[in-house]
Amino acid sequence: MGRLWRPRAFEMLPWLPTVAGVGALAGLLVFALVSLRPDVSDRALPPGPIATPPFLAGPGAPDAPSPTTTAATPRATLNSPRRPSPSLPLPLSPSPSPAATPSRSRTVEPPARRPPAADLTGRYRTVQTFEGGFFGEVLVTNSSATRRTWTVRLHFPSTIGPMRTFWVESAPQATLKQEGDVFAFTGSAPVEPGASVAFRFQFDRKTSVTTPLTCDVNGTACTP
Repeated sequence: MGRLWRPRAFEMLPWLPTVAGVGALAGLLVFALVSLRPDVSDRALPPGPIATPPFLAGPGAPDAPSPTTTAATPRATLNSPRRPSPSLPLPLSPSPSPAATPSRSRTVEPPARRPPAADLTGRYRTVQTFEGGFFGEVLVTNSSATRRTWTVRLHFPSTIGPMRTFWVESAPQATLKQEGDVFAFTGSAPVEPGASVAFRFQFDRKTSVTTPLTCDVNGTACTP
C-alpha cells in the first residue's frame, strides 16, 4: 500500500510554539535596545556665540559686547501695615536699701526697791572694857504699832569667851541657846510699840577685840 498523504500545514504544527517563543524574545531584545539608548538631544549643548578674530573684524570695529546678566529684581510684597504695639514701661527694680543698724538700746534697770523697814532693830555697842573682859549691849527698838517679841543672835570669834552673864535692863530676863560660837538670846517679854529694851552681857576676852562677827535682831543686822 502506498503512504497516506498529509497536508504540510499539519507537519508544521509542532514547531509553532518554538517559533512564537523565538519571536517574542527577539521583540523584547529590540525594545530593550531602544529603551537603553542615550538621548543625544539631551547632551547637545546650545551653540554659543562665535568670537570673531581681531584681524577679521577690521579697523574701528567695536568690540563685541560681552553678555550681561540681568539680576532679577525682587518683587515687592505688600503687607498690611502693622500697628506698633505700645511699649510697656519696664518695672523699676527697687534699689536695695541699706540694712538698718540695730541701735543699742540702753536697758534701764528699775530702781532697787528698798526693803521695808524692819519692825525690830538692834544697835550694838561696847559699854565697858577691863583687863581680860568687857561688857556689851544690844539696844532693841520696836518701830511698829504692835508689841513684838525679839531674839538677839551674836557670833563671836574664838578669841572671845567664855560668857560670864547676861540680863535685860528693867525687864524680865531672856533665855539662852548656844550653838558653838553662836549665842541666841530670846526675850521673855515683848517690846511695846515705839519702846526699846537694853540687852546686856559680859564676856571674857584674850585680845582687844570686843565686837562680834555678826549681830542681828529677828534676822535684821545690827547697826554700830
